[in-house]
Amino acid sequence: MAVSMRSTSVPRWRSDYSAVDDLAAGARVTCYVLVSDGSVSDRALSELSERVAPVPTRTFIVGKVGGSGLDDLLSEARIGWRFVVAGSERTVGAVRSHLISAGALPAEIAAVISDGDTRVRDVYCAHCHTTSPNVPAAVGGQTPCTGCSEELTVYYHFSRRHSAYLGYRADAEELP
Repeated sequence: MAVSMRSTSVPRWRSDYSAVDDLAAGARVTCYVLVSDGSVSDRALSELSERVAPVPTRTFIVGKVGGSGLDDLLSEARIGWRFVVAGSERTVGAVRSHLISAGALPAEIAAVISDGDTRVRDVYCAHCHTTSPNVPAAVGGQTPCTGCSEELTVYYHFSRRHSAYLGYRADAEELP
């Protein structure tokens, strides 16, 4: 399946910290919140903190995205806060989605992917509306749905709302 990457919604995650520099452009930043899933080394978190100095930073290690700790932190959020989310593609997508649903703007969030293995992803089934977690499938590949057991094609569309790639029945175009 030949797809132009310019016309897809597949995230163009960065693996370096230059995404952080874009957060402060033309804005008065009062606090940086560094959210990580624990896969980011202490050295990398320290480098992020140095990059945003002298602006105050808060570091939050997220275990469960919808956990009360992150929600408590977001209840304190004010204008001028910027979020740096670092970790695996799955965690970054889920935390980014949670931040936006809590009221953060996409321009206030920088995403940094820490792992080179982006083959494990969540796939949202367009037929039964189930999200299959931790699917080891490439974009354009196939995987079974955990909800309806249909063989799904992992499409070149990333839903920021569901924090998952779209999956549709592999034989959908062949049905009468």
